[in-house]
Amino acid sequence: IKCNLPTGFTTPPPPRSLPKQNTMKLSSLLIIIAAAGQSHAWTPGRPATSLGSKVTSNVNDGIKRHNAKKVALSSPLSVRGGTSLDMTPASSFVTTLVPRIGILTSTLLYFSPFTAVRQASTNESLDDLNPVPLAIMAVSSLCWLVYGLSVRDPFVTLSNVPGSIASIWYVMTVLPLLKGAQLQTTQNIVVGLSAVTINLWTWLALTNKSLEQVSSALGLFASGLFIVLSGSPLSTIKTVLSTKDSKSILTQLTFAQITNTALWSAYGLAIKDKFVYGPNMTGLGFGLIQLALKLVFPSK
Repeated sequence: IKCNLPTGFTTPPPPRSLPKQNTMKLSSLLIIIAAAGQSHAWTPGRPATSLGSKVTSNVNDGIKRHNAKKVALSSPLSVRGGTSLDMTPASSFVTTLVPRIGILTSTLLYFSPFTAVRQASTNESLDDLNPVPLAIMAVSSLCWLVYGLSVRDPFVTLSNVPGSIASIWYVMTVLPLLKGAQLQTTQNIVVGLSAVTINLWTWLALTNKSLEQVSSALGLFASGLFIVLSGSPLSTIKTVLSTKDSKSILTQLTFAQITNTALWSAYGLAIKDKFVYGPNMTGLGFGLIQLALKLVFPSK
C-alpha cells in the first residue's frame, strides 16, 4: 500500500547504535569490574574461592525483596585449622603486616650464607663453612614453596621463592670445594631428601587424595625439613664445645633465623596454621641455642 506523505515531511532516520569499538570497551569494563568485585583468591584471611551470594526473593503485592546471604565456601584456612572472617584490628595486623615483614626476613635468612659461600668460592676453600645447612636448605625451601602454592598463601609462597633459587646456587657452588667424607655426606643429604620429596609428590598426585589431605601431607613434610634445617647449624656443637670456638656457626644465619622464626610463629598462631607456627617455634628455640653458644664461646 502506498501512501503519499505531506510535503516537507521526511521519514525519521533509524536509531543510531553505539559504535562497535565503544560497545567492546564498555563490555570489557563491566567484566573487569565484575571480576574485581568477586575474586578473593589471594586475599589474606578470606577463602581461596569467590564468595557467592544466595539471593532469595519473595513476591508480595508485586514487589520483589532480595536478601543477600554470604555463603562460606571451603578455603585453605580450613586446611590450616580454620579462622573467622571477622577479624579484630590486632588479628588483622598480625595476618597482614607481620607476614609482609616475614617475606623480608625469610629472604634475609636464605641470603645470610651468601657472603660466606662467595668467599669460599673465591678462596677455593670452605674453611669453617658448614655445608650441611646449605644442603638441607635446597630441598626445604622447595618443599615450603610447593606447600604455599597448595594452600594458595601468597606470604608463604613469596617468602620461599628467593630462597629456592639461592639455596640451589649454594649447593652448586660448594660441591666442587668438598672432599672425602664431607663431600659424600653432602651428596647423600641432597640426593636422599630429593628422592623422598619426589616420591612423596608423585604419590600424592597419583592417589585419590583430597586437596586438604595433600596440603596436610605437604605441610607436615615441609615442617619436618624446616626443623631439621633449623637445628643443622648445631651439627658442629661437639666441635664448638671442645674448641670453645663458635666460628662454625654463622652469626648472620643465627640472627636471621631468630627474627624470621619469631615473626612466622606469630603469623602461624594468628591464622591457626600448625604447619607454620609449629616448626617456626621449634626453629626459634634452636636459634636461641645457637645465640647462647655464640655468646658463651665467641668466634676466635
